Amino acid sequence: MKTQKNIIFTVTHGRTGTTLLTEIFKLCKDTRAEHEPEPNYASILPKVKQNPRHAISFLEKKINSINSCNEKNYIETSNVFGKGFLIPLIRMGVWPKLILLNRDFRQTANSLFQRGSIPMRTTRGQHFSSDPSFPGSLDIFQPKTLSDYQLCFWGVLDAYSRQIRAAEIYKSKEKDTSYHWISMNELNDFDKINKLVSLLGLRFGDEETTKEKFKNITSQHHNPNPKSKKATKIDFLQEEIEVLDRVAYYDPIFVEIALKSIFINEKVNEFFKPDR
Repeated sequence: MKTQKNIIFTVTHGRTGTTLLTEIFKLCKDTRAEHEPEPNYASILPKVKQNPRHAISFLEKKINSINSCNEKNYIETSNVFGKGFLIPLIRMGVWPKLILLNRDFRQTANSLFQRGSIPMRTTRGQHFSSDPSFPGSLDIFQPKTLSDYQLCFWGVLDAYSRQIRAAEIYKSKEKDTSYHWISMNELNDFDKINKLVSLLGLRFGDEETTKEKFKNITSQHHNPNPKSKKATKIDFLQEEIEVLDRVAYYDPIFVEIALKSIFINEKVNEFFKPDR
């Protein structure tokens, strides 16, 4: 598969600021910025989880659609891409630039929970999240016994593990400059975004005009969850500890990395310290 476009995708989980990121990139010159356009990854993700070869025909349609765009640069921020489409795309010979976007793990998981996007259980979760029942996902035992929140937290960890795997793959091919880490909080920092734009081979227009538009975009709440009808009491600390403990039986190195991350709750990190 061939393309002359400067293609940029995100590897992340839902509820991390991808809608905001899309609006910011719309400020770039000669750039098509989309969030979840057709063909939509979410529509075929359940099939891809069962058989990753389904990703190939889908990606052929996706790249053909991208190639038909008039703009030189194409950015799509769908969080589903990193959950089963990156490696098939690489095997097709296309190496997109990557944005590895994160947010506080608990805030992300709780937002998914409030939205009803439960991995493995709800329709939304089946179409937008990985599934611990299928290969390629973050290993955990007895996933069916996890609570809804625990599955959401597992989904966030799974996305983080996929980011780490993507970075390792790109490093192994000496493509260190083709992926970039950023947090949701940094999306409000014009200087950091301006640097990211440059690293991705993009450019803004007039700086003062762009800054004014950027300020307007980042002052808005993008893609908020509907108001919850009923508050659910969750023991976040204990539920997150249980998930990490189950994962640690298969991938203790990943758990160590996750615990050192700025996105993990400090009390969760303290629980796993050997000298506690």
